[in-house]
Amino acid sequence: MNFSNPPSCLPLKTNDFLVRLALLLTSETVDDQSFFQQQDQADHIHLITWLMMILTEEKGVSTALVEYSPHLPGRTGKTLRRFLATYLPDTDVQIVPYPSRVEEHSPRALLQIVGDATKISPSVPLLHFGAHHPDGSFAFTPENVLINAGDSPFLGFLLSDTPQSRNYRHAIQQLLRNDQKNRLLRVRSQELHQESLKKTRIIQDLRVSLRMLSNRKAADLAETHFPEPEAENALHPVVSSTVPITPPPLWFRVGRRLKRSLFPQPAPLATPDQDAATSEDTTASPAAPFSVSRILFIAGEPDTPGVLYRCGRNAAAARDAGFDARVLPCASVGYDDIHWADVMVFWRVEYSGHVSTIFDLARSENVVTIFDADDIVFVPHYARVDLIDGIRSIGATEEQIERCFSDMRRTFLRCDQGSTTTAELVFAMHSLRPVVHLLPNIYDMASLKRARIALRMRGEPGRVNAGDGLVRIGYAAGSRTHQRDFAPICPTIADILHQRPQARLVLFREPETHRPILLVEEFPSLIPVQDQIEWRDMVPLAELQDEFARFDISIAPLETENVFCEAKSEIKFFEAALSGAATVASPTGPFRRVIHHGETGFLADSPSEWHDALLELIDNPERRVRMARDAYHSILWPFGPQAQAQRMKLALTSLNGDDAAARSAETHLARNRLAPPDLPVIPASQTIFHHDALGEAPVTVVITSYNYEAHLLDALESVAAQTLPVLDLIVVDDGSSDGSLALATTWMERHRERFNRLILRQSLTNAGLGGARNIGMDAAETVHVMQLDADNTLRPEACETLLESMNNGTAYAYPLIACFNENGTVLMDMTADTHHQPGTPELLGDLPFNPLSLVSGNRIDAMAMVTKWAWAAVGGYYVSREAMGWEDFDLWCSMAERGLSGHHVPQILADYRQHETSMTNASTEKDAHKARVVAFVQDRHPWIRLSAEQAKPRKN
Repeated sequence: MNFSNPPSCLPLKTNDFLVRLALLLTSETVDDQSFFQQQDQADHIHLITWLMMILTEEKGVSTALVEYSPHLPGRTGKTLRRFLATYLPDTDVQIVPYPSRVEEHSPRALLQIVGDATKISPSVPLLHFGAHHPDGSFAFTPENVLINAGDSPFLGFLLSDTPQSRNYRHAIQQLLRNDQKNRLLRVRSQELHQESLKKTRIIQDLRVSLRMLSNRKAADLAETHFPEPEAENALHPVVSSTVPITPPPLWFRVGRRLKRSLFPQPAPLATPDQDAATSEDTTASPAAPFSVSRILFIAGEPDTPGVLYRCGRNAAAARDAGFDARVLPCASVGYDDIHWADVMVFWRVEYSGHVSTIFDLARSENVVTIFDADDIVFVPHYARVDLIDGIRSIGATEEQIERCFSDMRRTFLRCDQGSTTTAELVFAMHSLRPVVHLLPNIYDMASLKRARIALRMRGEPGRVNAGDGLVRIGYAAGSRTHQRDFAPICPTIADILHQRPQARLVLFREPETHRPILLVEEFPSLIPVQDQIEWRDMVPLAELQDEFARFDISIAPLETENVFCEAKSEIKFFEAALSGAATVASPTGPFRRVIHHGETGFLADSPSEWHDALLELIDNPERRVRMARDAYHSILWPFGPQAQAQRMKLALTSLNGDDAAARSAETHLARNRLAPPDLPVIPASQTIFHHDALGEAPVTVVITSYNYEAHLLDALESVAAQTLPVLDLIVVDDGSSDGSLALATTWMERHRERFNRLILRQSLTNAGLGGARNIGMDAAETVHVMQLDADNTLRPEACETLLESMNNGTAYAYPLIACFNENGTVLMDMTADTHHQPGTPELLGDLPFNPLSLVSGNRIDAMAMVTKWAWAAVGGYYVSREAMGWEDFDLWCSMAERGLSGHHVPQILADYRQHETSMTNASTEKDAHKARVVAFVQDRHPWIRLSAEQAKPRKN
């Protein structure tokens, strides 16, 4: 409900409390329901409390007296005490019946609730609330009249004859009328509920009686002997042609089908002449349980961008998880679609006759229904301008939005479960449905590719690129609903633009009309700096990442402590991170959980915090780029399609019965107990060589090298010989002291045409194997990255074969690896305790994938194809020079703990060089060093139990 602005004589809190009063009167919490049930004959004590609060604020009174008529219900005083204790906790309020026998030294009366008129001295500031109608009074209802008997500015204003006071009085009258209607509806609802309970008891009695009659009839039939039928009639029973066979009624057929779905028939008992084995198999095989395989996503707002996030991308995640999934607008859903589906997900669907029919058919078809929302659109009393600022700018009224929310709530109440985007929304949904799945908004692989190619067009990602010398602060508001979000920071933004001439504010406008999305007429502080505002036309969602890539800094202001804004998802953070922009955001719950303040972004609430954060990022480009890089690594897994497929599989398989629900819950709870991974440690490095043809390669090969001048050319040539026609190559020199850096530089200059991207980075100080690999993974811009040490080689088909073996959810793939030395292929030792025949080539990585094989030690070599999202999901390779050598083993263990799968390719695709100067022999397999490595890795993964802890150098 809209209220006029309060006059200047009123305290600031007056209008705020009136709005809270509106919330109280329309609240549906249990406490408020019980309160209204107790107030069938009371005089709206909540309104009296509000007026009392105003009087105490105006007079600065901490001690007050409330008198009420003894003719009022006895619970009036008790209820009033409870409300005053809640809203006036710092005052000493005495509540006594009228007329009181209070001594003279008692506090003066500020409020009287009486049944008859009372003569009151005008010198005492008193609020008279009763059934009298003298001059200068105002009747809220025929029974309740307000009289200002004192000198209260607010009460004087409220009783005056001005447009503002009339608006206030009208608003209060409307609230009270609505309150009365609500209480009458609740009484009627209780009556209907009681009638329903009576009918339910009658039905239960009839069911019991019917069961007793059925049992008695069955017993009578069992005692009756019928003659044996003739042989021909036993196979072909005679049916009279004059009496047609009437099919059972529809309700009976639907009920029978539902019963078969919910209660499968038990397996038949074996007859004596059946084979014993067959009999055992028959009795041991239970009936097939309900199984989820087909998911239908129903879009209630199919023409909005949200349908891509909540339906399109979630459907893709369901397919990646092994399910069949479709997306349909709600209006297009028919019986065939319902019959096809096992689960239907309703996203932002408003209730209607069509939707009711969908639910009825879904119930008859035994389809599980889930309501999905990405905002609090199922709480009708949140449909207020003071909570949702966008209402005033989208051309709708509060009443229209409230009806929309009410209809979505009705849809939700018809569903079996819920799903949503943030923990705040999960909490809000739990009041209506106990099972709610957290499925955050995510990016898709097309957005990732588009974001990274747009960033590469500005220069090498992760490096400060000069560009045009400007620093762009972008505000990607997608709709005209964020005026109040931007308002608190607008003066700070204007001040920043004044202080830093190189700064630009990027805002968006409608392409056809050039009307701004952000209505700048509400922000006069931007007028003096309008020359530093860059206006960009809005683009389709598929092109949004291009715009983010133009930003150096992305801002995401939201109203904190606003229940609607606090539930907003993290989209603005992870989409900016994909395109390499650093983010400053308001500290709402979702942003606080995802942004590591000072590392992956800044959280800012006050104007000074926004000012400091923006200046820090403008003035320190190195930190800005580093922060954007770390933000990118932090969101790759949790907001990626692979993680969503993992969540979707748990949510959907939990619908397959009790055991499946228990196993899914066990996995879900175990994953929640895992400590969040640290950010990958990326040691400082410099770029020696950089070439980018701005194409898209499917694989990056990362070669790590430290003083391997003698072997580096073999590794480089093996990469150039790969059968993949488009390939990226990154060489990381870990501070070599030999000529390997110059050798790599020369080779790259002569082979730039072979590769899409060709990069040579050198660590500023020797970082160790884990640090060098992290430098390479950070520089890679493909999903799949092949690891290769500079003393080993790949066979030509290695990258192509491993890539083809991986699906969307495979974290890594590893091949068979043949060992060789200066004499050629290394053969199995005649005394080796192995299943391989002596004299055959010695192989590494010869076991099929099974995470349990890691319990006793590493069975997978570092020469594997690793996805960048999986590397980021576990915090990258560990960086420790004291425990260097088992970085790959630690990576596989970390992935196993998070349920990330690997894949074994039983084909020799790489060659491992055995030599005295290898890191395994020179460092890892030395007694003292290996003891440190074992202790370090076992401390990180206590579940491993190594079977070979003693040092054992590999032979030459």
